[in-house]
Formats: sequence, structure tokens, C-alpha cells
Amino acid sequence: MATEKKYNYLIQSVIKALDILEEMNAHNEEIGVKELSEQLGMGKSTTHRFLATLEYKGYITHVEEKKGKYHLSLKLFEMGNNILKSLDLHSRSLPVLQDLNKRMNKTVHLVVLDNGEAVFVNKLVSYPTSVTYSHIGKRSPAHCLASGKVLLAYLSHDELDAIYKDKELIQFTPNTYADLAKLKRHLVKIREEGVAYDFGEYEPNVNCVAAPIKNHLGQVVAAVSLSGIDFPSSTQVMSKLSQEIRLAADKISHNLGYSDKHS
Repeated sequence: MATEKKYNYLIQSVIKALDILEEMNAHNEEIGVKELSEQLGMGKSTTHRFLATLEYKGYITHVEEKKGKYHLSLKLFEMGNNILKSLDLHSRSLPVLQDLNKRMNKTVHLVVLDNGEAVFVNKLVSYPTSVTYSHIGKRSPAHCLASGKVLLAYLSHDELDAIYKDKELIQFTPNTYADLAKLKRHLVKIREEGVAYDFGEYEPNVNCVAAPIKNHLGQVVAAVSLSGIDFPSSTQVMSKLSQEIRLAADKISHNLGYSDKHS
């Protein structure tokens, strides 16, 4: 009964569209309306409408020189590749994040950049001074976080201008960089040093240090950070924290296939 009830919720048109994609994938070359309709037991007119819809959404491509022939587009590959990259980053960073969290007893974040926003994709807390402003999946302005600034630092000026063309640099605290020209100069320094700091720029009592994570192509794909409430900002303490965060970022980068030859 439970299985029957489950199937009652299924949308048959979606199943048919997915059947077409799976059949095209199994066929592994161009395929026509007639062949698809015969393989799937669907009418030619119905099959053609499904193909037209899938083409409109970019999942398949019509072969212009061969009337009625279609093949899969790269959209499914791109979607699958994004999933693999996400899983790869998470699984290959987790042991490093756990070790860093345990040794330093500070909140550890794994952050990616999306449309000028810092997205927390992992968080390991520390007690009793856990940072509370973040949670996995949360989006925050990048310009006021150490992790966000590290990611912005590896963008071009044109990319930064495009992001902040219609996005306000909100001043959350007196320490926030709310002027784009000043932020750009600050980002140049971050890129030169390979590490970013945040002394109460988002939350008044929260300090943070972050470093970039690179993939096998040498591209910056994420940032790892250490955060704590009112931890000392002396030169000695920050030197130790920056050393630890750089080492953690390097370990994750190497786990993703990064080599020093990209430097």
C-alpha cells in the first residue's frame, strides 16, 4: 500500500521526459523521433513535443543537418560535474577541518563564493565560544568576512565591478570596508599575503582569519577560516593563526589535486 501511495504522487510527464534522456544516453549517439517513439512506446507527436521541450530547456540539441535527429547537450554533464566538485570539496576537506577545529578550539568554516556572497558549506563549532552568526547554507556579504574577502581577492577588477554594480557595500560595524576603492586596495594586499583577517567587520566581537583553497587547475574554489569571539589580535597570536590556516588551506588544495607548479 505504501508503494502504491508513493507512485500516486509521481508525475508521469516528468517520468517520460527522463525516460527520453536515459534512452538517448544509452543510445550514445544521435537519435531520431521515430526511433525514440518506438523504443519507448510513445506516439511520434508526443515524443516530438517532449524533445522540443527538452531542447528549449537546453538538455538536448537538434542536429541541423540531420532532420529529426537529436543528441544530448553538455548541460547534464555540467550539472553532474558541479555535484562532483561539491562532493569532492566536502569529502576532501573534512578531515583537515576536523583536525584544525580540534587543535585550535575555534569555529572552522568552509566557504564558497556565489554572486558576491559568501556561502557557508561546512561549519565545525568550538565550545563554549562558538560563533553564532553562521550556519551551513547561510549566505552572508563577502566584503566583511575574512573568508569572503579571500575569495574576492582572486577576482579581476571587472568581476568585482560587475558584482558591486548593483550591490551595496553595507557597513555593519565601524571596521567594515564600505568603500569599493578602499576594498579593492585591501584585496590586493590580501592576494599578496595569501591570507585575510576580519577584526569585527561583520559582528563586533568576532575575529577571523582565512586562506584560499585551490583546485587542480590552480583556481581558487573555496576558503577555510578560523573564527572566535574576542580572540587576541596580537602579532604573535595572529602569526600563529595565519600559519595554521595557510597550512590547512594548502592541505585541502593538495587533496583537490593542486600542485605547487601552478604557483
